[in-house]
Amino acid sequence: MIDLIRAFDAKLHVFRNKIITKNYKYFPNLKKNINDLDIHEKPGEETVTEEFISVIDSSINEFSARFSQFKELSETLKFIMYPDVASFDKLNLSQFGWLEIEEFQMQLIDFQSSSIWIQKFIETRVGIN
Repeated sequence: MIDLIRAFDAKLHVFRNKIITKNYKYFPNLKKNINDLDIHEKPGEETVTEEFISVIDSSINEFSARFSQFKELSETLKFIMYPDVASFDKLNLSQFGWLEIEEFQMQLIDFQSSSIWIQKFIETRVGIN
């Protein structure tokens, strides 16, 4: 799910940049409406695109606020799939108060130093994909 969230956020930024550069590739109806505008007609292209950018900016802000916890926990969520390459320092373990953090860090070091466990996780990931 975190991948879908990141992808949607990236798409919103692409949409915003395309409109700013007047590339309406993803907005054929907007392009048509702008082309149909009379030169002297109000609102002009700039006003219309500013409104679209404003809506996209608002969407980006709302989306970021709603899914901020996912971003905070993204490294920790990666740990589930890639424990053999996760960095302990990047993990947000605040939700795991029941863990003895000092012990966990030492166990993670042992685990990541074991070629047997690393190979098992690589094989498991290949099997999942």
